[in-house]
Amino acid sequence: MSYIDERKENGEMNKELVKSAPEIMKAFGDLHAEYTKESATTLVEKEMVALGISITIKCIPCMLAHITSFKKAGGTREQLVDVIKTCILMNGGPGTAYGAKALKMYDELD
Repeated sequence: MSYIDERKENGEMNKELVKSAPEIMKAFGDLHAEYTKESATTLVEKEMVALGISITIKCIPCMLAHITSFKKAGGTREQLVDVIKTCILMNGGPGTAYGAKALKMYDELD
């Protein structure tokens, strides 16, 4: 399955979760809206942190979501490579493996 297809499938599953647990998903949506507001940290910088965490915890759906947001916010491939370098420093082999996946996602996703 391509990362584009996987992102679409994750979106469909999340819609079902919203139907099944609307209160908690609304609260999560509100938290996300607060997170994306302008502050001392730009949205690209926030997404870089989120990507580093996503890669570190090996969460493919998180990586797909945050790479999409990172690119929409103007994040560059070079910035992603810097995030991946930090993940490799802190995680060794898993940082390398999931960092490579993140880079492929960046190249594949719009």
